Amino acid sequence: MAALATQPCRIIPSLLLRKGRLVKGIQFAGHRDAGAPATTARAHSAQGADEIVLLDIDSARTGSEPDFEALEKVADEVQIPLTFGGALTSVDRMHRAIAGGADKICLTSAALADPSLIDQGARRFGAQAIMLGIDCKDGFVFDHVAQRVRRDTTPEAWAREATERGAGEIRLCAVEREGTRRGLDIELYRRVRAKVNVPIVLEGGIGTLEQIAEAMRAGADSVALGTLLVFTDANLVKIRRYLQNAGILVRP
Repeated sequence: MAALATQPCRIIPSLLLRKGRLVKGIQFAGHRDAGAPATTARAHSAQGADEIVLLDIDSARTGSEPDFEALEKVADEVQIPLTFGGALTSVDRMHRAIAGGADKICLTSAALADPSLIDQGARRFGAQAIMLGIDCKDGFVFDHVAQRVRRDTTPEAWAREATERGAGEIRLCAVEREGTRRGLDIELYRRVRAKVNVPIVLEGGIGTLEQIAEAMRAGADSVALGTLLVFTDANLVKIRRYLQNAGILVRP
């Protein structure tokens, strides 16, 4: 078992945006409505979220302009760090996201198509503002635009290349577990952690409070929550209290 973190573990709601509404599904398919972005983000912020990640999944798949209007509405409602992703295919779009209230930008499929976006973003906004999203399936990186795995690279290799290019953080998600409540892929986290020395936000599969504690005991410094906050009676107040009682260091 890894040693418990000496810094507070971050608890981060992950919000998927589609046509102006939040949605949630299983393995990034079969999405159901999950509420209004701004209202949901405000509630999470009030309940003690450490950060919020907002991903425009429609724009990410089609390449259309990201929903900057929804981003601005969310940014107006929260007083915590906000990450925005989805079709940020140019420095201009990254700048619009930052100007619209994002503290960080998340590059996922856009970076797979053009890895130099990581370099450009890090030079313009700083490494601390660039998060690389890695969605994994069958041991490889999953490309949402092509809707297939990329067998030319592994999550470990892609994470290492991205951090060498300037990414200051990784969002790591196992597609097979996303929305299933089967628990996080701790082994995936360990393999990627062995290759990089930047914060990793682990996501995909949380269904119980104990699964969060297990991930943090295994060394995860941040977890992102989706289904648990949408389709169960768990909320961030309950989660924080449970982790504190379990001896996990979280922000007061």
